[in-house]
Amino acid sequence: MAFLTNIKSKLKVLNTFKENEEGVAAVEFSLTFPIYLGVIILVVEMARLIFTFAIIMHAAEEATRHALVNYDATPAEIQTFAQNSMVGLDPDNLTAIIVTAPVDAADQTKLITVEVQYDYVPILPIHKFVDAASENGFALTGQSKGFLTEEIPDDS
Repeated sequence: MAFLTNIKSKLKVLNTFKENEEGVAAVEFSLTFPIYLGVIILVVEMARLIFTFAIIMHAAEEATRHALVNYDATPAEIQTFAQNSMVGLDPDNLTAIIVTAPVDAADQTKLITVEVQYDYVPILPIHKFVDAASENGFALTGQSKGFLTEEIPDDS
């Protein structure tokens, strides 16, 4: 009989906890806040990544356009133009700007390729836990190509 009384008293205590709703909002907030915070950080990180990639592509395209407009532009001038087009990015994370412009002597054409390489560093240091990333961040590459023909002078 004492056993049943003991169980009834414990059930009574559980019923008082069940009916007491103080602090429920605080508990629910503490359980869901990390999820909301993670989603917000993910959205901000994706926006930064897309912005960075768009700037890299813009710099490569503008440098290619500059090379096409200025036929005699040197690779150093094209690299400088590409670097100046990277507004809003950290110049220390710029890995390389590669310009290739071989001239085909047979038909006097030139295929200009500008490749911009940049190390993207995320807000949270997740790149340190990913095998594909370097210690400086994730490598992003933007590339643009342009085809140019030089007008061949008429001998007549």
